[in-house]
Amino acid sequence: MSEQVYRVVQYGVETTVGTSVPATAKLAVDAATPELDRGSAFGAEDYGRSIRNHAGRGYHGLRGAQMPFAGDVTFEQIMVFLEAHYQGGVTPTGTDPYTWVYALEGGAATRKTLTIEEGVPSSTQDEWEMAGCVVDELTLEYDALAAPGAQPWRMSGTLLGLNRTVATLTASLTLPALETVMGHLTILKEGTTATAFASLTEIAASLVRFSVTTSRSNVRRAYGSTSDVATGWGQSEKATGTFEAMLKISATTKSNVLDIWNASGGSLGERRWRIAAAGSGTKTLTLDFRTGFTNVGIDDRDGERVYAVSGELVDDDTLAAPITATIVNSIAAI
Repeated sequence: MSEQVYRVVQYGVETTVGTSVPATAKLAVDAATPELDRGSAFGAEDYGRSIRNHAGRGYHGLRGAQMPFAGDVTFEQIMVFLEAHYQGGVTPTGTDPYTWVYALEGGAATRKTLTIEEGVPSSTQDEWEMAGCVVDELTLEYDALAAPGAQPWRMSGTLLGLNRTVATLTASLTLPALETVMGHLTILKEGTTATAFASLTEIAASLVRFSVTTSRSNVRRAYGSTSDVATGWGQSEKATGTFEAMLKISATTKSNVLDIWNASGGSLGERRWRIAAAGSGTKTLTLDFRTGFTNVGIDDRDGERVYAVSGELVDDDTLAAPITATIVNSIAAI
């Protein structure tokens, strides 16, 4: 018997794209079972009958697998998802604490692919492996703050794989000690595009909610061979990123957000933002990005009128990317 309550999700970082590796640790996510699409179809043919499909004329094509995921953002495991979405092969600096810096499409770095294992241990028929996985779209966010209440940072997205197979789950893995990134411990710093990110000024007691979504437009690349599995990944469109935020209405947010968006003329004003979340000890998660505001409206948070801000991420010369994620923790390797 296979029971939902005993399912696990595990990961390993691949050396070669699509060549599966044993998982090295469990992942703290809520995930669906990997789904396999084989490009199955029947040809459109006339054969003297009014029935659509002629017997024996169906076929399979190329494979593709995917698995949606969601879960809390933790200081210890967010790097796994950033390796497969922002930038791969990152080596941290420092010695406990370690500092990990990920730039979306940054420099010449290549994203890593993951082997994902999912299923119920010892069920045999309900143990799955998805190889060559990348994260296609990634959202990092937390809900509008409310007291009392907990608003943890959450992540969601889709893992795309080259194939899915039945495979025995790697045994005896553990879930490492994890700490969730919390919304109420998150602040906003911002300034002009000429201001260094480290010198941005905090707009104190202003950030109510934040969300950022980035997309890589991943496509599987296949070539004629004896296999029905693609051999790697490409990108069908340019990478994009958008953000949304709720801000307290004040003189500062009016001048630094509303008035920037509402300025006369055809030029879309841009700003630099830093979203910084603190954890215990030296743990931090920092998102640095350059943005152009596309709308500043009015929303409601438990009866309080707030600015509802949205915008797109913009390539920044200093970051060499539109956004970077910096994590400080005690993890030396993923």
